Amino acid sequence: MANTPSDGLSALPQAELLALVRELRTANEHMRSISHAPPSAAQSLLDDQLRRTSLLTQLAIEFRETIEPATIIEQTLRAIEVHLIVSHASIILASPDGVIETATNIVDGTVRAIDPELTRELIDKGLAGWVLRHGSSVALSDVARDRRWLQFSERQRSGSVIVIPIRQLEATHGVLTVHRAAPYAFSSHDLILLEGVAAQIGVTLSAARHQAIERQRRSQAMTLLAMSQFLSAEHTPAELATVLHEKSIAVFGARAGMLFLADHAGALRPVLPASSQNPEPALVSVAGGAAHLAWTSQRIATTAPDPLSTCVALPLINHGRTIGAFTLLHANDKGFVASTWSLLTAFTNVIAAACANIELVARLTEQTRLLEGLVEQRTHQVQRSRDALRVVFDNLHEGILLLDLNDQVLAANHNFCVGIAGAHPREIVGHSYAQLWQRLERGGALTVTLLSGTVDGRQRLTVRQTITDTVRGFLVERSPVDSEGQSVEQFIEFWREQQP
Repeated sequence: MANTPSDGLSALPQAELLALVRELRTANEHMRSISHAPPSAAQSLLDDQLRRTSLLTQLAIEFRETIEPATIIEQTLRAIEVHLIVSHASIILASPDGVIETATNIVDGTVRAIDPELTRELIDKGLAGWVLRHGSSVALSDVARDRRWLQFSERQRSGSVIVIPIRQLEATHGVLTVHRAAPYAFSSHDLILLEGVAAQIGVTLSAARHQAIERQRRSQAMTLLAMSQFLSAEHTPAELATVLHEKSIAVFGARAGMLFLADHAGALRPVLPASSQNPEPALVSVAGGAAHLAWTSQRIATTAPDPLSTCVALPLINHGRTIGAFTLLHANDKGFVASTWSLLTAFTNVIAAACANIELVARLTEQTRLLEGLVEQRTHQVQRSRDALRVVFDNLHEGILLLDLNDQVLAANHNFCVGIAGAHPREIVGHSYAQLWQRLERGGALTVTLLSGTVDGRQRLTVRQTITDTVRGFLVERSPVDSEGQSVEQFIEFWREQQP
């Protein structure tokens, strides 16, 4: 059988029944006061309600126009001061691990940042920190009675205060504090109103944070694309290190980004950027330790050089070979989310490919330099050999001609040019074989006899030249130049002087 209302009330403890009675009496008296209040009191209540409504309406409109956290905080504090007529209001935002992101207050219409040391004291020992840790609202009718209230001006030694948690995605990320100089100056309506304001702030800041993350993600993706295009061209390791240092600061919010590559001896060495951007030696040393761990283990390595910093080193692996490491030194409050880690992995793969390309180009350049040196050495050797052969060639007692398939004279030794043809080599070389015979005929009458048969594949003939009363005789032998199985392209001809 269902319980009647009287059964439910009878089940309540006496203390709770008394509290309900007092609350009903208070509500009844409030309603009577409103109904019998003079016009001025009713107007005051109406004005108070209008201020509350105006506050929420103004925040709803302004939050729709901006997504910048600093602007959101400033607009909220100004609206609270105007519409709720408070002596002081502040907003403190902190990360889940307690790192303070921003702390702002408004006093006499002036919005300013709260001193960092005071902010830390408020979070560690004050009422704001208690609300931040517990996620519950606190309303004090008289601040002088609560030891958690830490004032930082003479006007805050007394009065009343409401502290509301600011939640983002079911987690408390900040507190809103509102103070009035008079005790018992806030009502339950004020508490409900400020909780609504804090809820609006939380939703708006969550949207702003999400928008900022999306902007950062797009910026990082565009940076990766730009880096891919940059790394597709040929660059020196120092140029690559300079770009990585700049992008690490601009995109990932790091203090420094450093590149380490293995040298030919198998030791890991830092690649420093331009001298104007060189990181401090202490940072290079710290990053070098993390880079060595990542390089030897082929895994991401993380070290903590000091309580406020973290060094992340990612191995550079190309085709299964670890060629170096890329390190990021960042503050502890600027950790990487999952999407950033994914981008970092892709970013590192691009860096590894670029470094491998630089290494390959350097190796090819070195091999080209060595090959050019070897070619130059061989060229000198061939030239010296040619010079030696030319000396031998020119000093043979026989006249020698080198002819092509068209009977064009390609070379002639000194004995033939001077001793037989009586001409300078340039008058022989480059001319046709027929022109050579014409020159010989102009020197004296010629008698040519073709000898039958060949000796060792050589065609033979005798030439007698009569110059006045002098007769000279020559045995001429022509044979093809051996070209190792290829078609014959040149012939060599020997002119040996004989007794006529």
